[in-house]
Amino acid sequence: IVVFFCLFLKRRLTVSLQSFWIHGTSVQQEREGYFISKKREGNGAVFRTHGEEWFHFAIPTPVIVANKRSSLMKVAVFYRTTATATISQIEIYDTDRVVFSNDDLRGYNGDHSQQIDDKNSWQMPERIELKTSVGVSLKVNFGPSTKNEVPSVTFLAAGADFANEGI
Repeated sequence: IVVFFCLFLKRRLTVSLQSFWIHGTSVQQEREGYFISKKREGNGAVFRTHGEEWFHFAIPTPVIVANKRSSLMKVAVFYRTTATATISQIEIYDTDRVVFSNDDLRGYNGDHSQQIDDKNSWQMPERIELKTSVGVSLKVNFGPSTKNEVPSVTFLAAGADFANEGI
């Protein structure tokens, strides 16, 4: 009877999934005044420059849902790069704690602004129980300017998927 009861309870446990997104116009650059040009427009934020720069997104975070602490499952950023610009590093924070980092991103350039793909989303290797808030930081290597074009990145949206077990 005990085995049957445990199997019954196991089937009754569910996982509640939530996804929270923000518009690309909310992105913040790390160094103010560093850019050749920056523009916020209806579809996102466009930055043109050379060298490297960090960009930061504050993701709305459902820390507690139905008395259960949320776990971070996945993060995505919709973006588009031109010329030599490429995303070279990502750091994901829970407040001041780095919960995920990859400083060896290769081939993260081009148009990844329409749907989630393997160049604009990062699955967490394990569930990360959250303390307070999720921050996503991306390092963009713009590379050198050319005669014909200044490298750019456009951010359209950023979001995260969260899970709560047993709801």
